[in-house]
Parts: sequence; structure tokens; C-alpha cells
Amino acid sequence: MADDDKQTVDAENEPSNGDGEKGATISTAQNQGGNETANDEPEATRVTAKNRFSDPREFRYSVNSANGITLTWLVDNLTGKTINYYTVKVSTFNPVGDPSYDEHSGKNSFNLQYVGPVIPGLELGVFELFTYQGALDSIRIDEVDLEYADGTKETVVYNRTTKDDSGLNNR
Repeated sequence: MADDDKQTVDAENEPSNGDGEKGATISTAQNQGGNETANDEPEATRVTAKNRFSDPREFRYSVNSANGITLTWLVDNLTGKTINYYTVKVSTFNPVGDPSYDEHSGKNSFNLQYVGPVIPGLELGVFELFTYQGALDSIRIDEVDLEYADGTKETVVYNRTTKDDSGLNNR
């Protein structure tokens, strides 16, 4: 790619999603020859959780007798759009802040996928047993990928952590 074809984006000049929030969009790819080609996928815009979700009504986890971890996270859809699909990306940590790993897969990052529709103002969330860990101390929701009924996509940067283990089905 020639130098004048390169695109750089700094924090003040990021593309906007049209509602005053800044985010990066992804709309092209390179083929093997280095030429840019259009993706078939809709553009994904990175945004903050402000004006996307309410403060969580529930954000905690539970541990069952087999070290099964169930995450509960409940928020309202403030996007103004109907959400067809959403993927909640979470990471798990032990008491000293290091990654805590699933006893079967060895993973510490998980994608929890859901199907809507979730119309504006209604609740979306997670209630899922998704991992087995004996050393878990906290769960962080890193991002939430949203796919709207109009075909647009957003990645909501969330970065909230819970250490609240008072959920249902505790040992």
C-alpha cells in the first residue's frame, strides 16, 4: 500500500457514528495482492456504553458444587434500535488478578452469544453457566458486540468487573 493510501486516526479525529460519539469503523480488507477490497460484512463501530446500556440491575456470579460459574448481567437497551443479536465477551480472573482458567478448555476469555430481538427500552442480559473454575475471583465484561435489525453493527467497550459472588446456586 502506498504511503498516501495509509489511513491513520488519532483520538480527536476518529470517525463518528453520527450521534456525537467517536469510534473506529472497519470497512475494507486487503486481498493477497495488497489491494483493498470491500467486505460483505456491515461496518462495525466501536463506542462506549454511555447511551447504549443502563447501569446494570444485576451483575454478579454464582458457583455451584462442581465449580460451575453462572454469570448474571441485566441492563436495558438504550440504543434506540432493535438488537437482533448480541455477544457478551468476558474474561475471568483469580484473587491476585491473574487470568483464571476453565478446568476443561483452559480458556479465560469467553463469548456468550444471544438472539433477540431486544427492542429499545427492554432488558438484555446474560444468565448462563459458561465455565468451570475453582480459583475464580472476578469476571470482567470486556465488550458487547451488537447487531441491529437495520443491519448495522457496534462493539460496545464495557470494561466492568464484578467480584459479587452472591448469585443463585452458590455452593
